[in-house]
Amino acid sequence: MALLKRRYIRMFAVIIGIVFSASLSALFSASEHENIVSDFEFEVERKAAAFSQTLDMNFEALQSISTLFRTYPDTGYLMFKQEAQRVLQRHSGIQGLEWAPRIFQEERTDAERVMQLHFPEFSFTHISPHGNMAIAKESQEYYPVYYVEPYFGNEKVLGFDLGSNPRRMSTLIEARDSGQAKATASIRLIQETENQRGFLTMVPIYQGAVSTLANRQKNIIGIVLAVNRIGDIFVMSQHGELPTDLSIRLFDITNPKQVELLFDRTPKDAILSDDLRYTTSLPSVLGRQWQMEVTATKSYLAGKKSMTPIIVFASGIMLTAFFTAYLSLMFRHSGLVEKEVIERTKDLDFANNELRKLSQNDALTGLYNRRYFDEYASREWLRAQRTQTPLSLLLIDVDHFKRYNDCYGHHAGDGCLKQIASALQHTLMRSQDIVCRYGGEEFVIVLPDTTEPGNVAERCRAKIAALGIEHNGNEDKGKVSISIGAATAVPSGANQFQDLFNAADEALYEAKSSGRDCTVIRTDDVESDPLADEDLSA
Repeated sequence: MALLKRRYIRMFAVIIGIVFSASLSALFSASEHENIVSDFEFEVERKAAAFSQTLDMNFEALQSISTLFRTYPDTGYLMFKQEAQRVLQRHSGIQGLEWAPRIFQEERTDAERVMQLHFPEFSFTHISPHGNMAIAKESQEYYPVYYVEPYFGNEKVLGFDLGSNPRRMSTLIEARDSGQAKATASIRLIQETENQRGFLTMVPIYQGAVSTLANRQKNIIGIVLAVNRIGDIFVMSQHGELPTDLSIRLFDITNPKQVELLFDRTPKDAILSDDLRYTTSLPSVLGRQWQMEVTATKSYLAGKKSMTPIIVFASGIMLTAFFTAYLSLMFRHSGLVEKEVIERTKDLDFANNELRKLSQNDALTGLYNRRYFDEYASREWLRAQRTQTPLSLLLIDVDHFKRYNDCYGHHAGDGCLKQIASALQHTLMRSQDIVCRYGGEEFVIVLPDTTEPGNVAERCRAKIAALGIEHNGNEDKGKVSISIGAATAVPSGANQFQDLFNAADEALYEAKSSGRDCTVIRTDDVESDPLADEDLSA
């Protein structure tokens, strides 16, 4: 016996050592994971900040072009080209710079004729429903692209009427009315040859007063805009270094109901790690709200992990092996305590199981159970007795429910009861009104301070009927229905709660005898039966 105990103690010591080593290793692993997550989030924030800074630099570059037109409203193409080339040399993330003057319908012919002196095929254009460039339709005003730099590669844009496109025009109007630079939502650029998404940044140019909205709408003479390719800007912001173990996506969340994907850089065949994803919002992008989402790949996570947790675990196992004999003596008493703890844990589990059995909610429907009903009804009866207020009771029975189970099976029957329970619960409008599952297919509703339970009962019947649950066993209806017995009483010395319950039960019996799917309300006074009391006392 002593040898057996020593062996048991040594085994117990080994187990403790293994558990301790594993726990310590897990602690190191968790700490390491927290550091990885922290570094990952810092890296994402750094990438987002770099991208945002590059955007701001591009937006600032646009201001130099707008300053040119504010200073010289009649700026010619050569002056525009010279300034635009200077800007583009410093900001390679900008696809192009454009000038679109405001042209009224009566000015269109002359404006096209003047531009045709330099560009013979120039005309106001728009994108046709088929996606081709076509002659722009008549409009009260136009914003055709007059100047574009660089010209080569952007030839299609020349003459394109910004006002012909709803998304571009919406941003143009917003910029015009606010007097501030604005960015469009994601668009496919006319000159796009790849599959990148782009956006335009627009700066309104005025000639005259701009202090009021009416002034700005009247005195706008055109729009200076920059054409931006989101992918190019992001690559430039990261100095051309795109990680191969991170999935980077940009979203436009300005309209939460219509989130747009702007940029997706997910490595091919990458396996993403769902537990290492971080989302950060960028500062306002000229009125647009963008969000960056970065997800790490499995390879990223593997590359960041070290051997420390494994070394810690191995060291713990070695220490456990070296000190097994010593720990055997040291933990002899601990083994006895552990046994007592186990016994008490069993007792606690047993007590918890007993408490769960006595819990107040029905396991299937989630409604209060019969035990809770008895307690609640007794409390409400005493309260009503003190305040001399009425208490109403509804007893509900699902019609021909045994046939339903026989026809569709008990699993379907459970589902039916859940739907009925939910419908009854949602029928009640006051916090003091409760519905309980009394047993089987029976439910009971307690209505304090209620003199006319019929209204609630009819709402319950209508709610169940509206579920439209098929029930071929309910031959008259073809759908699941309920019968309800209702009763109301004001507590007094002449009655008890059981009398109210019996009255509701009798009303339910009468409802079922009357063809079911109806409500019967016991309107007689609810009082104790003296003969019944006499029999009980005999």
